[in-house]
Amino acid sequence: MNHDFYYLILFYILLINFNLFIVTVGHICNHIPPKQKEIGFVHLESKSHNRKQRDINISNNLRIKVHYDSSAFELPRDKFNVINNTILPQALDYWQKALQVTPLETPIIISRKCPNHEVLFPPKNPKHQHCIEKCEPKTTCGEVVVPEEHLDVCRVCNKEFANCHDVGKRPKDAGVKDADFVFYISAIQTERCQKGATVAYAAHCQQESQTERPIAGHANLCPRSISTKPQDLATLLSTVKHEILHALGFSISLYAYFRDKKGIPLTPKGKNGRHEVNKELSVPEWSEKVVRKIKRDKWLVRSGYMTKDIHMVVTPRVVEEVRNHFNCSKLEGAELEDQGEDGTILTHWEKRVFENEAMTGTHTQSPVYSRITLAFMEDTGWYKPNYSMAQPLEWGKNLGCDFAMKSCKEWIDKRRRDGKSIHPFCEKVKEEPLETECNDARDAVALCNLRRYDVNLPPLYQNFDSIKGVGQKFLLDRYGGSVSLADYCPYIQEFTWKSKDVVVRGSQCQFVENSPPQDKNFALESYGPNSRCFNHKEKWEERACSQSRHWQHWGSGCYKYECVDGKIHLEIANLTYVCDYKDQEIKIQRLVNGWLHMGTIICPSCDELCPNSICRDLIKTKTVSDNENKKDYLQCGSHYYQANQTVILVHLIFFYYFYSYWR
Repeated sequence: MNHDFYYLILFYILLINFNLFIVTVGHICNHIPPKQKEIGFVHLESKSHNRKQRDINISNNLRIKVHYDSSAFELPRDKFNVINNTILPQALDYWQKALQVTPLETPIIISRKCPNHEVLFPPKNPKHQHCIEKCEPKTTCGEVVVPEEHLDVCRVCNKEFANCHDVGKRPKDAGVKDADFVFYISAIQTERCQKGATVAYAAHCQQESQTERPIAGHANLCPRSISTKPQDLATLLSTVKHEILHALGFSISLYAYFRDKKGIPLTPKGKNGRHEVNKELSVPEWSEKVVRKIKRDKWLVRSGYMTKDIHMVVTPRVVEEVRNHFNCSKLEGAELEDQGEDGTILTHWEKRVFENEAMTGTHTQSPVYSRITLAFMEDTGWYKPNYSMAQPLEWGKNLGCDFAMKSCKEWIDKRRRDGKSIHPFCEKVKEEPLETECNDARDAVALCNLRRYDVNLPPLYQNFDSIKGVGQKFLLDRYGGSVSLADYCPYIQEFTWKSKDVVVRGSQCQFVENSPPQDKNFALESYGPNSRCFNHKEKWEERACSQSRHWQHWGSGCYKYECVDGKIHLEIANLTYVCDYKDQEIKIQRLVNGWLHMGTIICPSCDELCPNSICRDLIKTKTVSDNENKKDYLQCGSHYYQANQTVILVHLIFFYYFYSYWR
């Protein structure tokens, strides 16, 4: 054997020890709705409270003031800077522009906490909450101790509502001025931070007693999970925006306080002026005008039909938006998540139905805040949304009632029978050799997240009668998508490359940091702000004079492109290739760093990547751009084929070990 063979063996041994593997992305929300007894209510004097219902004026942009706990300043400088200078300002700016509110006319005052959360509202002074005999020495909002200057005076009574009085006096300048919401920020590596991939969690801690709108909340940022890598900032930003919205109103603990457009509560209170508490969830019980339980009697799974109970938000604007989105006039409302732990179940949109909507229970890819989420905030009765701030949600758009109201199995089976694509679902098992494709937006390389589990899935989530390559029928019960919140329905998903539990790079095209190492860039990819995803026709091959290698990972890649004269101009290894029509196959043959890279890229339509251009795609014809003359060739001796066989053998050995580690 020649020296090249030994070098290749050494190279692959190093790769195996490096243990590079691919994982699909998922950041789980760890919001825990506060229990009713944990929430303070404070009365703030306002002229608007005395107006007639029809005169309620929601016309001012929401004003959010931030107060940092000392723990935030203990973050490493780079992490604090990215939070303080980038993430929080952008997240707060988004919601301050997206939501209008009836402005508070007085400073926000925080009610003091009572021992054991025992609160009284004496008949002679029902607007203000009182403690029994004494207040707690410290009042917290989440992990943060509220500053004394933000607190209301301590009000106390005895258990018989007698001897009610104030302890001390409230300073005239107390409270947080010029704000409609005060947000307390901490950065403590709490026990909740250890759970899953938790980056942050948030909730409200104070409501205004007249409108019952949240006016104070907290967020804790998990220090070890804060990334300062450019390719991670978009997800970090979306996560913080998500948590802020939980504090502002998107929480199961607030459903009972929603109001109609005239300000009238949708859920009546009991005789004691308080809501009944749901004993199972420890939150105020809401009416069916807000969230309704619905039975799906014919929910198709592998074993036949089952009954599935779902909960749906049925408020007017939400119903209007989901019906428009799915193009389904009989859809009852927007389905809520029915899986997960407290804080996930019923407090997020259903993942199967709304996949990359940012208010689902886990961020998997390209999260967006859609018109549906803004409609939810409008239906709280506290906010008027600026719908121009909504981001487009493509998942499920115009796919009809079958998609929105039936199981993914029934959707997949019907589409198969009709000879149509099962998109947005998929059925390609995630195993070696990996075959990727482009996501819907063509802004990332993606994988079908269908995988085999070690045990049978619950019958309600068994969605396949057959899968290509799975011959043993009894094993079908173990196959499902990697995102359990999506009812194990498999779909195309972004992913990351990891080594020793550390992310090496992601699959989003826009980040230069996701570029593969030069010596492993077999498909001549180019990542950056002007790059998008293009599909491949076949596996790529690399040739040198003494060896050849076929890369097993293939299917799609990121490439720099431009829209020029109504056509897509694709840049690969410093040469430009022109896409003349949809599905055109461009053969690439470029000599880079001593290796001849050979592969085929499939062109999308011009309209897909150049929406602002006047596209001039040709009908498939021989009269196309001169791409064929842009080919390089090797000038070699006579011992190529002998080495070629040994290198292919080494590749087989490598991918056997690669697959073993990846599983």
